[in-house]
Amino acid sequence: MRRLLSASLIILAAWGLGGCAGYQLGEATTLPFDTVQIAPPVNASLAPQAAALLGTQVAREIDRTGLARVAPPGTDAGDARLEIVITKLDREVSADRADDVGLARKWRLTLTATCTLTDRRNGRVYFHDRVVSAFDEIYTDSGTNPAEYQNMPVLTARLAERIAREVVAVW
Repeated sequence: MRRLLSASLIILAAWGLGGCAGYQLGEATTLPFDTVQIAPPVNASLAPQAAALLGTQVAREIDRTGLARVAPPGTDAGDARLEIVITKLDREVSADRADDVGLARKWRLTLTATCTLTDRRNGRVYFHDRVVSAFDEIYTDSGTNPAEYQNMPVLTARLAERIAREVVAVW
């Protein structure tokens, strides 16, 4: 009786797991382009080091999705062209110091960019000046400037992830 019960449980488990073989998380995405040319980001914000970081991080995030490839930089290749303008860096006090409420201990940094994605083959604009932003918080115990400078790669990586998501999303 135990053998029959064990065999039937194994068959039931195999049958149940076999039904999940074709499962895919989310919807299957087919993009109207295969490669993306990323123009060097334009920096119109007060974060001077952000543009160089953001360009490479967006390329890495788009490659990471596996849905599109990034055209080699400096070439005129790519089915679509992504243009990024970093528009602003906002700073907002998130927590005051316990010993002096006039001084901030923690800041919330928000980096905002506008993005335009265009088909290079026929000029079709997929999206124009789409606003994308990301935020992070920094502690300023060692000073605001060092903390902001050290956090910029993290903040731009978050923004790059959101920009890449916009590029490969089905609009």
